[in-house]
Amino acid sequence: MRYKVYWRKAGIKPEIGSKFLDIVNQKKPKNFLEIGVYTGVTARNVLDLQSRLFNNDFSYLGIDLFEDYKPSDEKEIAPNYIRSNNQYLSNPLKHLVYNVILKEQLNSIKSVYNFLKKYKDNVKLIKGNSIEVLPTIDLSIYDMIFIDGGHSYKTISSELKLIHKRAKKNCLILVDDYFHHEAPGIKKAVDELVKENDYKLKVHHNRFAEILL
Repeated sequence: MRYKVYWRKAGIKPEIGSKFLDIVNQKKPKNFLEIGVYTGVTARNVLDLQSRLFNNDFSYLGIDLFEDYKPSDEKEIAPNYIRSNNQYLSNPLKHLVYNVILKEQLNSIKSVYNFLKKYKDNVKLIKGNSIEVLPTIDLSIYDMIFIDGGHSYKTISSELKLIHKRAKKNCLILVDDYFHHEAPGIKKAVDELVKENDYKLKVHHNRFAEILL
């Protein structure tokens, strides 16, 4: 599977993104939940894949703080590309289009909705803290949940506990940055869930932690 960046900043580079899509394609999730949408690049790639697999019979839900994210929040850990909260684009043409002409904040919910408008009938985005949002939605409908939001132990652990309690059996959880050196809490939270519930853990490409409920 080929991962496309669509002229937008993304947390996953194309090479590892293509490997991520291979994992998604193996599960073939009709209903997909992503925590940590950023500019929507991974969402668009997942939607492209779902569309090929299911025509128009699929759904995607994305949860993120979007433009409300504050890099000054010391309680959370975020990757550098998010923490800097700038929209530096090394490509001069991209810079001209987004920063000068359109003046578009690519991680805003409005921008992401516009980017995903091809699949407007299949997409729902929720702006908010995942720990507060997850209890309000029906997690039992999702075949796959991708966790790539806040990187602190508290956030990841809380998300995993909520998902474990309310998701359906055989739901596939995929957690990004399992071995991230700046966020050891991710591995700690994943390992705790696996040990406490006797789950099998599979790590893909030294990055993605897979847990099948």
